[in-house]
Amino acid sequence: MVCTIQRDDRTQRKALQESLTSEAETESIDDQQFSFNLHEANAKDLRAMWNTRIRGLIAADEILKVIQTAGSSTNSD
Repeated sequence: MVCTIQRDDRTQRKALQESLTSEAETESIDDQQFSFNLHEANAKDLRAMWNTRIRGLIAADEILKVIQTAGSSTNSD
């Protein structure tokens, strides 16, 4: 199974790709896309590995959103 991730922002794409460094081998497709492969013998293991990778990407994406929001907010105090 191949999963391809696309982000318009190169920096965010790279951050998401690097968030999988300890989980899976990734391959850069271009400045906006990367992919990773999952190879498991049975469906139960494939599902578990898929869920782990996707949850990691969701967590990394949420962190990027918080950082972006914090960087763009202004303090009115």
